[in-house]
Amino acid sequence: MSFFEHSSVDSSIKRLITSIHWPLFVLIGIGIIGHSMFLSAPFVNLEYIYQQSAELVTSGQGFKRSLLHLFEGFNNPLGNTLVIAGVQGIIGGSELSSRLPSLVSWLICVSMVYLIGCRWWSLSVGALAATIIGFSPLFWVYGGIAYPDVPFTALITITMFLAGFATYRNSLRWHLLAALLLGLSTLFRYNGILFFPAIAIYVALQMYTTHSSNDINNWKSDTLKVWLVYIVVCGTIVIPYLLWTQQVLGMVFRPGFVLVAPTDIIFHVAASVPRLGGYLIWLGAFVLPFTFLTFEHIRVRIKRPSLFMVAAILIPLNVAIIGAVHYLEITSGELFGEMAFGWLERLLPTFIIVVMRFVFLTASEVAVVGLIVWGRQKVWPNAFMVLWLLVPLLTHSFYRMSQRYVMFFLPPLAVYMAWLVVKSVTLSKHRTTAIALCIVYMIIYPSIGLFTSAYYSAEGHASADIAEYVNENKINIAASRHNPVLTNSFYLIDESRFPESDLSINHRVAALGRYEDIENAIYVRDVRVIGLLIKRYVVLPLS
Repeated sequence: MSFFEHSSVDSSIKRLITSIHWPLFVLIGIGIIGHSMFLSAPFVNLEYIYQQSAELVTSGQGFKRSLLHLFEGFNNPLGNTLVIAGVQGIIGGSELSSRLPSLVSWLICVSMVYLIGCRWWSLSVGALAATIIGFSPLFWVYGGIAYPDVPFTALITITMFLAGFATYRNSLRWHLLAALLLGLSTLFRYNGILFFPAIAIYVALQMYTTHSSNDINNWKSDTLKVWLVYIVVCGTIVIPYLLWTQQVLGMVFRPGFVLVAPTDIIFHVAASVPRLGGYLIWLGAFVLPFTFLTFEHIRVRIKRPSLFMVAAILIPLNVAIIGAVHYLEITSGELFGEMAFGWLERLLPTFIIVVMRFVFLTASEVAVVGLIVWGRQKVWPNAFMVLWLLVPLLTHSFYRMSQRYVMFFLPPLAVYMAWLVVKSVTLSKHRTTAIALCIVYMIIYPSIGLFTSAYYSAEGHASADIAEYVNENKINIAASRHNPVLTNSFYLIDESRFPESDLSINHRVAALGRYEDIENAIYVRDVRVIGLLIKRYVVLPLS
């Protein structure tokens, strides 16, 4: 080998080494190691607690059986169940194989956020954005659970990335691929359709800014052409699926599973404002450490007298929103949605939870204002990221909320927060503060995520023990998807334990708080994490 050949090989190796994005691989390694500790635990908070899906997911009945098993009961699209069944067909049915699609989706989504930050801003923004979303407790926890939310988030993140890129490059070919992925994401969660308005608005905005004022006809026709691509492609995927569901079940939505009724429309519209507040509260929990940096980002654009006026308006408004959220949780929980902070609400008194909600809501409002200010700086890619977050957030507010859905909006918010931190570190006098806030985030938030994963694992073991006790002692209990214990162990309990007649029911299972009375319980199973008692699962006689 000559000197020049040797130099060429050395140069190639050097380019390969420098091109490896080691921060992403470190994050992926941490994710795999952290999740592996809980992947084999009994299922907990299984989304598909109905016979149709839970049986398939937990018993590994195979891909074909999953595809033909709609008639047993149906709520969500079957995409996630089919993926789990496919993985089980390859490596066998187990908790590990059932959770593997979510873990892989976690890795994919983190990688996509990293790619977005790197390609559209800088390596620092990409690495930090991927770390922020990867360690956010909500996204972390559901990355290790047999739920459709993280797989959906990964798909919709790729979809939005391609849709934004296609619009910027004015490429119908890339729009076609994005439309295909949007349709596929809808087969994991119908929520996918709610992201189309963000794409449609950005397409119109980008077309408007790139066409001259005298070219309005071409602007409209080009915009309509792109819209039709999404409508036709998504319709080709989703409509046959809905028709198939209608043919098999005789309905698209099974009554009692999906809260959609003409009589509820007025309620959902009226509840949209407090429901939006509920989503913002959860987003505020995600961005809280970076609120100071966001405030500094927007402070120079708002005159000091205006700040007092804004505070005078926001404080009573936020109090009213939190009051409305609390009221609707109590009176219309099923229609309003899932809002609770999980184990935190079992450990902390109510007034502290209320204060936390107020702080989180205020933090998210600051973040939204900062996001809008940021979006006004450039149509691409800033404005696209703003639409990606805010438009689906608004559309989701008109139907029953779930704190899990917040993870759908985390990718653009994580990128904005990462951009803000990097800008503060490189150009701002608050460099030390920005670094300190990052350190605080990297310590506290992964710790919360790991603790919550351990808590879900403990719940899984406890609910499995309850199911075993019920089966062994032939105890008749009522089947209920709303029961906090059965949600976790419904699939494990012998179906003969659910009698058709209420007269045969002689016991019930319940989840009790740390200090609630358990004197009449015939079986008690504590849910503890690192020795800390959080709640108890109990079997109680009806009499």
